[in-house]
Parts: sequence; structure tokens; C-alpha cells
Amino acid sequence: MRSYDQTCFIARALDVLGERWTLLILRELTLGPRRYSDLLAALPGMGTSLLAARLKHLENHGVLRRTRLPGPGRVAAYELAERGESVMPVLAGLARWGAGLGDPPPGYVDRTEWSVAAMRLTASEQAAAFTTLTELVIGDDMFWLQGDGKRVRTEIGPAPLKPGLRLTSDKETFYALARGVTDVDRAVASQRLAVHGELDDARLFFEVFRLPDGQLSSV
Repeated sequence: MRSYDQTCFIARALDVLGERWTLLILRELTLGPRRYSDLLAALPGMGTSLLAARLKHLENHGVLRRTRLPGPGRVAAYELAERGESVMPVLAGLARWGAGLGDPPPGYVDRTEWSVAAMRLTASEQAAAFTTLTELVIGDDMFWLQGDGKRVRTEIGPAPLKPGLRLTSDKETFYALARGVTDVDRAVASQRLAVHGELDDARLFFEVFRLPDGQLSSV
């Protein structure tokens, strides 16, 4: 890995995080532990040797660590370490800034998980207190999340237990809800959103978890 060879804290941080693809690897890990093959599939255009090098680099710097997924075979995976979790405010700032760039050009790859990651990263302070285990079924994709009072855990796949709230919609409706273009009551009335659980919980969900609008607050 190339280095700026500077004592500047910013330069030293970029020595670890500034290479191409690195922050996108961390973006993927905001959605829980991922297998090597999952990361490779989620980062189209990144070669396998480059991914292996980036993962080793980040592991050496304590940003991520190896783990084992529960279930048969205990499959090897990667997850954020404490140093990696501390980068999440940086990713949140980039998500908010990037939202201000407007609509992407036609033909750009779109994956629902990237929007869910942005919603988790930029969620309001109330999000950690949203302790209802929530399962999202968005088209063919499934996610779950739950606050524990301090942070929000978000993962790809079905909820590990019976969820207290289950929201089912197509991608277009989910994006409209996440952007505030429509609301839960209208989406339910038009049968574009199915809510299994309390409607108040569904309303609160889309209040605390929103897609960033690109508006940057001044310091």
C-alpha cells in the first residue's frame, strides 16, 4: 500500500483508508459479517486479488477481523472491529454529502442494501432506542435491524427471531417511504406496503431511518 509518508493525522488515516475500494468494503460490513464471496459479489469491478490485499491491509490495522458465521459449517467471514466501527461517522458524512450530488447517471448499478446501509449510517439519534426487531422484505431482498440503546445492528437476511415488525414492499415504494415522498398510511392504503406489527412502529421506523437528502448542517 502506498503511503503519504507524513505525520499529519489525516494523511495517516488515508494511508489506511484512502485506497480505492477500501471504504466500500467497510460500507458492506455495516450490514453485518460477510463472507469473502459476498464481498466480491457486492463490489462489481473489484478483482479477487485486490480484495484479498485490501482485507489483509485492514485486518493488519485492526479495522476488521475474521469471524465465523453461525450455523452448519461455521463459515469464515469478516466483520468490523472496534476501529472499523469508529469509521462509521465518516461514512455517514460521505453518504450525506453524496446525496447532494443529485440523481446518478443512467446505467449505474443499484443495490437495495446500499440504501439500507445509508439509512443505518445516517439514522437519527432515536434509532438506537428503536428496539423492535424489524424485518424488511424489499422485493427479493431481506434485511433485519434492531437498536440496543447504544447502536443499531443491521444485517442481510431474515431476522434471527420472530420480528416484532415486518415491512414488505417493492423497491420503488420502499425508496419513496425512505425519502418521505409517501407515508406509511398511504402506502398501506394503496396495498404497496404490508405491515405485520404495530402501525405506530412502522411510522416511527420511517421517521428515524431515512435516506439522506443531501442537506449539510453547518458546524
